[in-house]
Amino acid sequence: MSKSSARLNRRQFLTLAGAGAIATGLAACVPAAPVGDAGDGAMEDVQLQFVTNHGDVEIPFFQQVVDNFTEANPHVQIDLLNVSTEYYTKINTQGVGGDLPDIFYTRTFDVVPYASKEWTVNLQPLVERDNIDTDDFWEAEVEQITYQGDLYALPYDFSNLGVAYNINIFNEAGLEVPDGSWDWDGLRTVAESLTTREDGRTTRWGWAAHPWPWVWVGIIAANGGGILNEDQTECIMASPENIETLSFFKSLWSDSIIPEQGAMPQGVEGFSAGILAMTTMGSWATQWRRAAIGDSFDWDVTAYPFGSEGRRAVSAAGGAWGIATNSDHVEETWQFNVHLTSTESTNILISEPVRSIPGRKSSVPAWTAAAAREDLPPRNVEVFAEMMEDAYSAPFPAYWKDLETIWFNRVAPLISGGDPSVDVAESLGKFQDEVNELIAIS
Repeated sequence: MSKSSARLNRRQFLTLAGAGAIATGLAACVPAAPVGDAGDGAMEDVQLQFVTNHGDVEIPFFQQVVDNFTEANPHVQIDLLNVSTEYYTKINTQGVGGDLPDIFYTRTFDVVPYASKEWTVNLQPLVERDNIDTDDFWEAEVEQITYQGDLYALPYDFSNLGVAYNINIFNEAGLEVPDGSWDWDGLRTVAESLTTREDGRTTRWGWAAHPWPWVWVGIIAANGGGILNEDQTECIMASPENIETLSFFKSLWSDSIIPEQGAMPQGVEGFSAGILAMTTMGSWATQWRRAAIGDSFDWDVTAYPFGSEGRRAVSAAGGAWGIATNSDHVEETWQFNVHLTSTESTNILISEPVRSIPGRKSSVPAWTAAAAREDLPPRNVEVFAEMMEDAYSAPFPAYWKDLETIWFNRVAPLISGGDPSVDVAESLGKFQDEVNELIAIS
């Protein structure tokens, strides 16, 4: 395969335009349309590499989507490969070597880094040529798959976070279950009421948080702070607002309301085991939690708390599909990408199996209906889609991966526990300095 420019030049664009535009409706919900003009006669056989990173149970759904496309386009052969281990190491190795698959799965916080390295095709000219309805994509996800004003991927799914809670524990404690109108102080009050101790040892914690940095972008923003300035040229983590926010969360584990690192019995998932009254739950985890909990207890999910700014600004991230600049068949790959991300295909891949929130708003009704079909918890699952309208909206910077490493060294211990003597302001100051050094050399 030959290396081409990440941006489509005029000659490329005119060549692709002449290959036959896709009908506008394909972008939303109609079956796969044949590639090429009806008058082209026999079309050259094309072989595409399609690589994803998902569980084995999901591969039949991907194969169904592939089969739908190749049935309408018999001259296109698509080799589907699911790489379940060391996926991102392999993608990065292939990217450096200019040997990426034609179309591949990318997390939204990888889109900008890949685009900045010219590994992926600028899709904006094709989006405009074929009138792709980007209004059907979540605004926050569009931000994350955009680089220098142009789209570099099409959305697969989008994930955010809520609070799962054990209804049985609330009933035993005589507390009303949360309705999502709370703020962070309200969550702390409830979590503290549900925490139990025996002989000075915590036997049940009120809540649990994830230390992943993408989760905290929204929490920090909802409390008036930020990790980076607006144009992402400076880290501003050591602000008074951020010190107050992280001091609040540090107090949760130092007061044993949430478990600090290592406090949980090894190999035990606390919420499923009933030793967490509430926990952070990703929108992708519905089926997994149903299987893990079974009929052990009744449970549901509610919205993340409001921050001090009067909004949730819930963090969101997801998956998307990029096209490699080294592809010899950009047009055919693009048309498969449009099919792959249509409402019809999204329903097959996301809505019907009740995975995370669909990357298309038009697939949400099918997702909500499928989630409610079995009358199983969480019955309030639609809250994830409702919160997406207020999702924090900003792209991840090209240096995000290196920022993550600094985060886990400096900030994560303030969230997941460790040395109680660690000073919040000092830790955030070190994080800020190290990220600004990173930005300076990026």
